[in-house]
Amino acid sequence: MNITHEEGDKLTITGEMKTIENYTAIKNALNEVIQQGSESVTIEIKDSLTITSSIIGLFTKTVHGDGLKINLLIHSERLYNLLEDLNLIVVFNVKKAK
Repeated sequence: MNITHEEGDKLTITGEMKTIENYTAIKNALNEVIQQGSESVTIEIKDSLTITSSIIGLFTKTVHGDGLKINLLIHSERLYNLLEDLNLIVVFNVKKAK
């Protein structure tokens, strides 16, 4: 997995998100966005077909605990459907990439 912090408040994640190291990298990237004083972040997930419960928990804590609005841009139909099944479309403002 690789994370690119693009200009503005956009993170692009490529590769599968499945290890504790991936969780830590995403957490560090989100903390960097929060420390910059941003109110929202767009996270584009390009390749991953799934998402771990720890990353879902991190996103939930970031939204409800830290007050950072997350906008997820998802490329995988499978991942989108998973987030929809978990009723997280509204919480994370999930959109399908075109």
